[in-house]
Amino acid sequence: MAEAERSDEELLAESRRQSGEGRRRLVDELFARHYERVVRWCWRLTGDREVAADLAQEVFLKAHRHLDSFQGQALFSTWLYAIVRNESASRWRRASTASEVDDEVALVEAPSPAPSPEQTATERSRSRQVTAFLHETLDEQEQTVFTLHYGEDMPIDAITRLLRLENQSGAKAYIVSAKRKIARAVTRLRARGEQW
Repeated sequence: MAEAERSDEELLAESRRQSGEGRRRLVDELFARHYERVVRWCWRLTGDREVAADLAQEVFLKAHRHLDSFQGQALFSTWLYAIVRNESASRWRRASTASEVDDEVALVEAPSPAPSPEQTATERSRSRQVTAFLHETLDEQEQTVFTLHYGEDMPIDAITRLLRLENQSGAKAYIVSAKRKIARAVTRLRARGEQW
């Protein structure tokens, strides 16, 4: 049977029985049949063709390194898409961190007093309160979208692509719902005389 007629799983099983050039040829065939799809996925998640091409290369490198860990419990394409999502999220976090580092360098160069230990403790306590409040008020998907948008400054369309939200409004619907729930929760807290 020709390689093109074999399923992904058959090619993978055969590649595991081969070594050297035979294995490389089968793995190349397997990746080649998914290359365009992976690039399209990456482009949808990033919105930038150059970034998508770089991301696709990272995806295939990671897939190649971890190919033996694929157990076949899902389709091979599903496994690849999970890698695309994870690598895209990692890239976004790295970019956000790099941006924060650049911002921090700029702040270091500007004279400003360091926060006192009391201020640092207060900020940490407030951060824990906000996290607990969001956890109690929002469902898991709303928390994720809300945190990515407001905590990580991720654009709504990027969140929609990253989380594969298929509803018509995408991440925006979760932001609207989260804001409503938060407003109602704050109103309840104030009615009980609690500070927010």
